[in-house]
Amino acid sequence: MTERRRDSFAGAMREAHRPTGPLVGSIVGVTLFASVMATNILLAFMPGITSLGLAIASSLAFLPVWILLWVWLRFKERRAFASIGFRSPSRAPLQIARGAAIALGAMSLAVATAVLTGNMEFFQTSDGSYAAWTAIGWVVFALVAFSIQGGAEELISRGYLLQSWIPRTGILAAMIAQTVFFTLAHSLNTGMNILSVLSLVLVSLLLGFWALSEGGLWGVIAFHATWNWAQNSLFGVPVSGIPAENSLLTVGETADANPLISGGLFGLEASLTTVVMLAIMTAATGVFWARGRNNRTV
Repeated sequence: MTERRRDSFAGAMREAHRPTGPLVGSIVGVTLFASVMATNILLAFMPGITSLGLAIASSLAFLPVWILLWVWLRFKERRAFASIGFRSPSRAPLQIARGAAIALGAMSLAVATAVLTGNMEFFQTSDGSYAAWTAIGWVVFALVAFSIQGGAEELISRGYLLQSWIPRTGILAAMIAQTVFFTLAHSLNTGMNILSVLSLVLVSLLLGFWALSEGGLWGVIAFHATWNWAQNSLFGVPVSGIPAENSLLTVGETADANPLISGGLFGLEASLTTVVMLAIMTAATGVFWARGRNNRTV
């Protein structure tokens, strides 16, 4: 059953009555992401919008990705939306919990390392109970928003791109394609450097192997959403260069912080600690996938 589930996810494009190949699939992925970017640009120039309002609207701008991809799968390819990575719902709770726990643990370790080495410190988040309740309300909402945003990125990268490339080119080319897409999609973010690029490449490979190993997207979406949420809404550090809004805690750089540990403007994702953690997790997940695959072909 496990073997069938993994093969069903990786080879889901074969279920389409009108399948999409790598080139058109890549165009679809870029178009979906471009629609989000265009929406965010329009929001940035909207008169009178607050930073909090912009953060909320930007997160919800990813919702159309879910809708548009459903329309494409339903009416162009004529296959079920569940085939993108949402089969085996009975296993979803375990996979979601595992993904969230790993992301929260990894980000907590990165924060702890930065604080214990004197490169970051905790600051008072807010004054007064009203502000505190506002932060808590935002934290709850942010988890939903990051699930929409992170889920949309996973639908495109580890879902649609993998599935449109694998049948024609094999897993290696598919993994490279989704990694290049995901990395370039974040290339204009504030504070980009060698470590941030390496972090993006590693997390792309990690989540690619993870999705192939589990045969779906439940776990990787939970990881992605919790990873972003923990940075932005729990610890108050930038997410891929995007500043935090109304976090429950606030962790900031000390005056003499070393960017190799604090991550600089990009945030902890560009820290050496995070890169090492991602490298270890990627290697472990890749080995797990390879062992499970054995002599199977997709």
